[in-house]
Amino acid sequence: MFARLLVPVDFSVPSDAALEYARMLARSFDGALHLLHVTGDQLPPPHAAGDAPAPPALARMRQRLAAGDRPRQATLRLVEGADTAGEIIRYAATMPADLIVMGTHGRSGVAHLLMGSVAEAVVRTSQVPVLTVGHAPRASAAGFAHILVPTDFSGPSDDALDCARGLARRFDASVHLLHILEDPIVDGPFGSEVFVSESPGTRTARLRDARDRLSHRVPAHDSERGRLTTEVIVGPTSRTIVDYAADNGFDLIVMGTHGRTGLAHLLMGSVAERVVRSATCPVLTTHGVRPCAPVEAPAGRLQLAM
Repeated sequence: MFARLLVPVDFSVPSDAALEYARMLARSFDGALHLLHVTGDQLPPPHAAGDAPAPPALARMRQRLAAGDRPRQATLRLVEGADTAGEIIRYAATMPADLIVMGTHGRSGVAHLLMGSVAEAVVRTSQVPVLTVGHAPRASAAGFAHILVPTDFSGPSDDALDCARGLARRFDASVHLLHILEDPIVDGPFGSEVFVSESPGTRTARLRDARDRLSHRVPAHDSERGRLTTEVIVGPTSRTIVDYAADNGFDLIVMGTHGRTGLAHLLMGSVAERVVRSATCPVLTTHGVRPCAPVEAPAGRLQLAM
């Protein structure tokens, strides 16, 4: 499922936590780790690499390899560039990666407006799944037991459910499919949004329709049926997903993203990005042409590169 795992590292606590999850997934899927650090420092030319001492960042990357990583293929790569997210996306396409595993600092408010988030930019533009990690692993990242899949009944959401079911089979985990029913809104003055109350009959009909659409996504005759549950709740989408996952002990959120960019992203934002920013558990987002495809793991050895 995940044979080639790309792990961007910036030597922060979230980055180290992401590496722990990547290591666990590499063990589970017999996968290869590719550690990438994007540096603003000028790298030595290739012909001088043998004479010059190794860049400090490369030494710090070596230090993060555990003894158990070395029998597997592990590639360490330094890339020079100012656009960290862009370099990550380019390297993922070159490998090609099956999964990007990276830390997120979860900035909000003014800090997020000023600095943005590399993780969110990668989530928005990556054509392969991205696992974002903002906190230290629970129980040494032993695996996933309870997986939450928010759905809006779109194609990306259905792809995310397929991915979650693949993970659930590997880890013997349960999957909970959740739909958030938001109150209808209309445009208000000065670009504001105004929530509109609806009649009890209309609310009941919307709930019934959502539950029916959820039931169609549960297999009728399948060994997974008993471990795939569904629920519809009312609330603001991103905040409700984050709170629901935390309150109910989920250790992974899997969700699709529509990958909006440009004006559409500025106007509408992204539920997935807001969940990535705020969730207390890892978030796996799927988008693009390669959602969680099963593949063979490559054999190899430790490689060091710049």
